[in-house]
Amino acid sequence: MSKIEIEKNRLDLSYQRQLQLINFILIGGAGGVISLIIGLVLNPEKLVKYSIYYGISFIIIAIILYVVYIKLNENLKNISDKLKNLQ
Repeated sequence: MSKIEIEKNRLDLSYQRQLQLINFILIGGAGGVISLIIGLVLNPEKLVKYSIYYGISFIIIAIILYVVYIKLNENLKNISDKLKNLQ
């Protein structure tokens, strides 16, 4: 195998890893939203209390996940550019 093929394979593996991390973030975020909604539906008498506590924690987690998502997306673009330059 030539060095270009080895580098291409390494970049392909890195790209796949980044995609898996993005999938994990999206699935985790969707699960968090669903659990928040289910918690509010199952306990309507604690709607205000849950809305405040879960709302604040949800916003904080959403901001963190968004920042990580932006970083991973930037990494994917960089890897894609490197792959284009190899050919």
